[in-house]
Amino acid sequence: MANQKEKQIHYFPGHMKKGLIKIEEKLKLIDFVIILLDSRIPISSINPDLLKLVSNKQKLFLLSKKDMSDQLENKKWLDYFNSKEDTRAILVNLKEQKEINNILKEISYFKKIKDEKYLKKGIKNVSLRGMILGIPNVGKSTLINLLNKKNVVISKNMPGATKNVNRIKIDKYLELMDTPGILLPKFEDHKVALNLALIGTIKEDILPLEEVFEYLISFIKKYYISNFNNRFEININEDTPNDKIIDEIAKKRGYFSKGNVVDVDKTIKAILNEFRNGKLGQISIERVEDVNI
Repeated sequence: MANQKEKQIHYFPGHMKKGLIKIEEKLKLIDFVIILLDSRIPISSINPDLLKLVSNKQKLFLLSKKDMSDQLENKKWLDYFNSKEDTRAILVNLKEQKEINNILKEISYFKKIKDEKYLKKGIKNVSLRGMILGIPNVGKSTLINLLNKKNVVISKNMPGATKNVNRIKIDKYLELMDTPGILLPKFEDHKVALNLALIGTIKEDILPLEEVFEYLISFIKKYYISNFNNRFEININEDTPNDKIIDEIAKKRGYFSKGNVVDVDKTIKAILNEFRNGKLGQISIERVEDVNI
Protein backbone atom coordinates (compact mmCIF):
# COMPACT_ATOMS: atom_id res chain seq x y z
CA MET A 1 0.00 0.00 0.00
CA ALA A 2 1.28 3.46 -0.85
CA ASN A 3 2.50 5.70 1.95
CA GLN A 4 -0.18 8.14 3.18
CA LYS A 5 2.22 11.01 2.46
CA GLU A 6 2.33 10.23 -1.23
CA LYS A 7 1.69 12.72 -3.99
CA GLN A 8 -1.42 14.87 -3.81
CA ILE A 9 -4.41 13.86 -5.90
CA HIS A 10 -5.41 16.29 -8.64
CA TYR A 11 -8.83 15.90 -10.26
CA PHE A 12 -10.32 19.13 -11.59
CA PRO A 13 -11.80 18.79 -15.10
CA GLY A 14 -12.18 21.97 -17.17
CA HIS A 15 -15.95 22.17 -16.77
CA MET A 16 -15.51 22.43 -12.99
CA LYS A 17 -13.29 25.51 -13.33
CA LYS A 18 -15.87 27.15 -15.60
CA GLY A 19 -18.65 26.18 -13.21
CA LEU A 20 -16.81 27.72 -10.26
CA ILE A 21 -16.47 31.02 -12.13
CA LYS A 22 -20.21 31.04 -12.88
CA ILE A 23 -21.05 30.28 -9.25
CA GLU A 24 -18.99 33.27 -8.10
CA GLU A 25 -20.70 35.51 -10.65
CA LYS A 26 -24.21 34.57 -9.47
CA LEU A 27 -23.66 34.58 -5.71
CA LYS A 28 -24.52 38.27 -5.37
CA LEU A 29 -28.05 37.40 -6.54
CA ILE A 30 -28.51 34.68 -3.94
CA ASP A 31 -30.20 34.82 -0.51
CA PHE A 32 -29.21 31.34 0.68
CA VAL A 33 -27.50 28.15 -0.45
CA ILE A 34 -28.44 24.48 -0.32
CA ILE A 35 -25.32 22.37 0.14
CA LEU A 36 -25.68 18.65 -0.52
CA LEU A 37 -23.46 16.28 1.45
CA ASP A 38 -23.13 12.51 1.47
CA SER A 39 -24.17 11.49 5.00
CA ARG A 40 -21.58 8.69 4.97
CA ILE A 41 -18.74 11.23 4.61
CA PRO A 42 -20.17 14.65 5.53
CA ILE A 43 -16.88 16.52 5.91
CA SER A 44 -15.11 14.97 2.92
CA SER A 45 -18.10 15.83 0.74
CA ILE A 46 -17.79 19.53 1.57
CA ASN A 47 -15.77 21.63 -0.84
CA PRO A 48 -13.97 24.11 1.51
CA ASP A 49 -13.45 26.57 -1.34
CA LEU A 50 -17.19 26.73 -2.00
CA LEU A 51 -17.86 27.02 1.72
CA LYS A 52 -15.60 30.08 1.91
CA LEU A 53 -17.41 31.66 -1.03
CA VAL A 54 -20.76 31.36 0.74
CA SER A 55 -19.55 32.13 4.26
CA ASN A 56 -21.89 35.15 4.49
CA LYS A 57 -24.94 33.28 3.15
CA GLN A 58 -27.55 31.34 5.09
CA LYS A 59 -27.01 27.65 4.50
CA LEU A 60 -29.18 24.55 4.37
CA PHE A 61 -27.15 21.35 4.49
CA LEU A 62 -28.89 18.31 3.05
CA LEU A 63 -27.22 15.13 4.29
CA SER A 64 -28.22 12.80 1.47
CA LYS A 65 -28.42 9.01 1.32
CA LYS A 66 -29.61 8.73 4.91
CA ASP A 67 -30.85 5.22 4.12
CA MET A 68 -27.23 4.14 3.54
CA SER A 69 -25.58 5.72 6.59
CA ASP A 70 -25.45 4.84 10.29
CA GLN A 71 -28.43 6.41 12.05
CA LEU A 72 -26.56 6.95 15.32
CA GLU A 73 -23.79 8.81 13.52
CA ASN A 74 -26.35 10.78 11.51
CA LYS A 75 -27.82 12.27 14.70
CA LYS A 76 -24.35 13.44 15.78
CA TRP A 77 -23.76 15.09 12.43
CA LEU A 78 -27.12 16.85 12.53
CA ASP A 79 -26.29 18.23 15.98
CA TYR A 80 -22.93 19.40 14.67
CA PHE A 81 -24.24 21.24 11.61
CA ASN A 82 -27.30 22.70 13.34
CA SER A 83 -25.07 24.21 16.02
CA LYS A 84 -23.50 26.54 13.43
CA GLU A 85 -24.67 30.11 12.93
CA ASP A 86 -26.90 30.80 9.90
CA THR A 87 -27.07 27.06 9.26
CA ARG A 88 -29.80 24.45 9.16
CA ALA A 89 -29.37 20.75 8.39
CA ILE A 90 -31.63 17.80 7.69
CA LEU A 91 -31.19 14.19 6.63
CA VAL A 92 -32.74 13.21 3.31
CA ASN A 93 -33.28 10.23 1.06
CA LEU A 94 -33.71 11.90 -2.30
CA LYS A 95 -35.27 8.80 -3.78
CA GLU A 96 -38.43 9.60 -1.82
CA GLN A 97 -40.84 12.20 -3.20
CA LYS A 98 -41.97 13.22 0.30
CA GLU A 99 -38.54 14.71 0.99
CA ILE A 100 -39.40 17.71 -1.17
CA ASN A 101 -41.89 18.91 1.46
CA ASN A 102 -39.26 18.53 4.19
CA ILE A 103 -36.78 20.58 2.15
CA LEU A 104 -39.31 23.30 1.33
CA LYS A 105 -40.25 23.49 5.01
CA GLU A 106 -36.62 24.30 5.86
CA ILE A 107 -36.42 26.86 3.06
CA SER A 108 -39.52 28.57 4.43
CA TYR A 109 -37.42 29.54 7.45
CA PHE A 110 -35.16 31.62 5.19
CA LYS A 111 -38.21 33.10 3.47
CA LYS A 112 -39.61 34.17 6.83
CA ILE A 113 -36.37 35.95 7.73
CA LYS A 114 -36.32 37.84 4.43
CA ASP A 115 -40.01 38.71 4.65
CA GLU A 116 -39.55 40.16 8.14
CA LYS A 117 -36.56 42.22 6.99
CA TYR A 118 -38.43 43.75 4.06
CA LEU A 119 -41.68 44.28 5.97
CA LYS A 120 -39.79 46.77 8.14
CA LYS A 121 -39.27 48.74 4.93
CA GLY A 122 -42.92 48.40 3.96
CA ILE A 123 -42.22 45.86 1.21
CA LYS A 124 -44.38 42.73 0.96
CA ASN A 125 -44.26 39.52 -1.09
CA VAL A 126 -40.52 39.50 -1.75
CA SER A 127 -38.98 36.65 -3.73
CA LEU A 128 -36.36 34.28 -2.35
CA ARG A 129 -33.50 32.97 -4.46
CA GLY A 130 -31.25 30.07 -3.54
CA MET A 131 -28.40 28.14 -5.08
CA ILE A 132 -27.80 24.37 -5.00
CA LEU A 133 -24.16 23.42 -4.40
CA GLY A 134 -22.34 20.14 -4.00
CA ILE A 135 -19.55 17.92 -5.21
CA PRO A 136 -20.30 15.28 -7.86
CA ASN A 137 -22.19 12.15 -6.81
CA VAL A 138 -23.89 13.47 -3.67
CA GLY A 139 -27.38 13.60 -5.16
CA LYS A 140 -27.69 16.94 -6.95
CA SER A 141 -29.17 15.38 -10.07
CA THR A 142 -31.56 13.33 -7.96
CA LEU A 143 -32.70 16.48 -6.17
CA ILE A 144 -33.33 18.21 -9.49
CA ASN A 145 -35.32 15.19 -10.65
CA LEU A 146 -37.39 15.39 -7.47
CA LEU A 147 -38.06 19.05 -8.14
CA ASN A 148 -39.06 18.17 -11.68
CA LYS A 149 -41.72 15.82 -10.37
CA LYS A 150 -43.03 18.75 -8.38
CA ASN A 151 -43.89 20.31 -11.76
CA VAL A 152 -41.47 23.16 -11.35
CA VAL A 153 -40.16 25.11 -14.32
CA ILE A 154 -36.51 24.71 -15.33
CA SER A 155 -34.91 27.30 -17.60
CA LYS A 156 -31.61 26.00 -18.95
CA ASN A 157 -30.33 29.22 -20.52
CA MET A 158 -30.16 31.91 -17.90
CA PRO A 159 -29.12 35.26 -19.35
CA GLY A 160 -25.39 35.62 -18.90
CA ALA A 161 -24.88 32.05 -17.72
CA THR A 162 -23.70 28.90 -19.37
CA LYS A 163 -25.91 25.88 -19.86
CA ASN A 164 -24.35 24.48 -16.67
CA VAL A 165 -26.22 26.95 -14.43
CA ASN A 166 -29.96 26.31 -14.53
CA ARG A 167 -32.81 28.32 -13.03
CA ILE A 168 -35.52 26.32 -11.27
CA LYS A 169 -38.72 28.17 -10.40
CA ILE A 170 -40.39 26.39 -7.49
CA ASP A 171 -43.28 28.81 -7.10
CA LYS A 172 -44.14 32.49 -7.48
CA TYR A 173 -41.76 33.55 -4.72
CA LEU A 174 -39.04 30.88 -4.72
CA GLU A 175 -36.34 30.24 -7.29
CA LEU A 176 -33.30 27.94 -7.11
CA MET A 177 -30.17 27.86 -9.25
CA ASP A 178 -28.64 24.50 -10.02
CA THR A 179 -24.87 24.38 -10.48
CA PRO A 180 -22.34 21.79 -11.66
CA GLY A 181 -20.63 19.62 -9.06
CA ILE A 182 -17.31 21.18 -8.05
CA LEU A 183 -14.37 19.37 -6.45
CA LEU A 184 -11.20 20.85 -4.97
CA PRO A 185 -8.38 21.25 -7.55
CA LYS A 186 -6.21 19.06 -5.31
CA PHE A 187 -6.65 16.98 -2.16
CA GLU A 188 -4.05 17.82 0.45
CA ASP A 189 -5.62 15.32 2.85
CA HIS A 190 -5.23 11.87 1.33
CA LYS A 191 -8.01 10.48 3.53
CA VAL A 192 -10.45 12.89 1.87
CA ALA A 193 -9.42 11.51 -1.52
CA LEU A 194 -9.95 7.95 -0.27
CA ASN A 195 -13.39 8.82 1.12
CA LEU A 196 -14.41 10.36 -2.20
CA ALA A 197 -13.09 7.32 -4.06
CA LEU A 198 -15.20 5.11 -1.80
CA ILE A 199 -18.45 6.79 -2.81
CA GLY A 200 -17.44 6.89 -6.47
CA THR A 201 -16.82 10.63 -6.81
CA ILE A 202 -13.20 10.13 -7.87
CA LYS A 203 -12.74 7.76 -10.79
CA GLU A 204 -11.21 4.37 -10.09
CA ASP A 205 -8.10 5.08 -12.15
CA ILE A 206 -7.16 8.08 -9.95
CA LEU A 207 -6.37 6.00 -6.85
CA PRO A 208 -5.10 2.40 -6.75
CA LEU A 209 -8.05 0.03 -6.43
CA GLU A 210 -6.31 -2.09 -3.79
CA GLU A 211 -5.57 0.96 -1.63
CA VAL A 212 -9.21 2.00 -1.62
CA PHE A 213 -10.24 -1.55 -0.73
CA GLU A 214 -7.73 -1.79 2.13
CA TYR A 215 -8.93 1.53 3.49
CA LEU A 216 -12.56 0.36 3.45
CA ILE A 217 -11.90 -3.09 4.87
CA SER A 218 -9.89 -1.72 7.81
CA PHE A 219 -12.88 0.44 8.70
CA ILE A 220 -15.32 -2.44 8.20
CA LYS A 221 -13.28 -4.66 10.51
CA LYS A 222 -13.38 -2.01 13.24
CA TYR A 223 -17.03 -0.98 13.12
CA TYR A 224 -19.20 -3.09 10.81
CA ILE A 225 -17.78 -6.59 10.65
CA SER A 226 -21.16 -8.23 11.28
CA ASN A 227 -22.68 -6.34 8.33
CA PHE A 228 -19.89 -7.61 6.13
CA ASN A 229 -20.12 -11.23 7.30
CA ASN A 230 -23.89 -11.28 6.88
CA ARG A 231 -23.75 -9.85 3.36
CA PHE A 232 -21.08 -12.20 2.02
CA GLU A 233 -22.01 -15.19 4.22
CA ILE A 234 -18.48 -15.54 5.56
CA ASN A 235 -16.96 -15.39 9.04
CA ILE A 236 -14.02 -13.02 9.26
CA ASN A 237 -12.70 -11.09 12.26
CA GLU A 238 -10.39 -8.11 12.79
CA ASP A 239 -7.32 -10.33 12.42
CA THR A 240 -8.33 -11.99 9.14
CA PRO A 241 -5.76 -11.12 6.42
CA ASN A 242 -7.18 -9.11 3.53
CA ASP A 243 -6.02 -11.62 0.93
CA LYS A 244 -7.97 -14.35 2.73
CA ILE A 245 -11.07 -12.15 2.71
CA ILE A 246 -10.71 -11.70 -1.04
CA ASP A 247 -10.22 -15.45 -1.52
CA GLU A 248 -13.31 -16.34 0.51
CA ILE A 249 -15.56 -13.88 -1.29
CA ALA A 250 -14.19 -14.93 -4.69
CA LYS A 251 -15.06 -18.55 -3.89
CA LYS A 252 -18.56 -17.59 -2.75
CA ARG A 253 -19.20 -15.49 -5.87
CA GLY A 254 -17.23 -17.52 -8.40
CA TYR A 255 -14.81 -14.72 -9.26
CA PHE A 256 -12.05 -16.64 -11.01
CA SER A 257 -9.91 -15.92 -14.05
CA LYS A 258 -8.26 -18.43 -16.37
CA GLY A 259 -6.59 -21.34 -14.63
CA ASN A 260 -9.06 -21.17 -11.75
CA VAL A 261 -7.12 -18.25 -10.23
CA VAL A 262 -8.92 -15.78 -7.99
CA ASP A 263 -9.81 -12.61 -9.90
CA VAL A 264 -8.62 -10.08 -7.32
CA ASP A 265 -9.69 -6.94 -9.19
CA LYS A 266 -13.18 -8.27 -9.89
CA THR A 267 -13.60 -9.27 -6.24
CA ILE A 268 -12.41 -5.91 -4.92
CA LYS A 269 -14.67 -4.03 -7.34
CA ALA A 270 -17.61 -6.15 -6.20
CA ILE A 271 -16.92 -5.31 -2.54
CA LEU A 272 -16.61 -1.59 -3.27
CA ASN A 273 -19.81 -1.63 -5.33
CA GLU A 274 -21.65 -3.40 -2.50
CA PHE A 275 -20.63 -0.54 -0.20
CA ARG A 276 -21.52 2.20 -2.72
CA ASN A 277 -24.94 0.67 -3.32
CA GLY A 278 -25.71 0.31 0.39
CA LYS A 279 -25.78 -3.48 0.28
CA LEU A 280 -23.39 -3.76 3.23
CA GLY A 281 -25.97 -2.06 5.42
CA GLN A 282 -25.99 1.42 6.96
CA ILE A 283 -22.37 2.51 7.22
CA SER A 284 -20.85 5.88 8.10
CA ILE A 285 -17.17 6.34 7.31
CA GLU A 286 -16.68 9.72 8.96
CA ARG A 287 -17.52 10.32 12.62
CA VAL A 288 -17.77 13.63 14.44
CA GLU A 289 -15.35 12.61 17.18
CA ASP A 290 -12.70 11.34 14.75
CA VAL A 291 -12.59 14.22 12.29
CA ASN A 292 -10.60 17.39 12.81
CA ILE A 293 -13.27 20.02 12.13
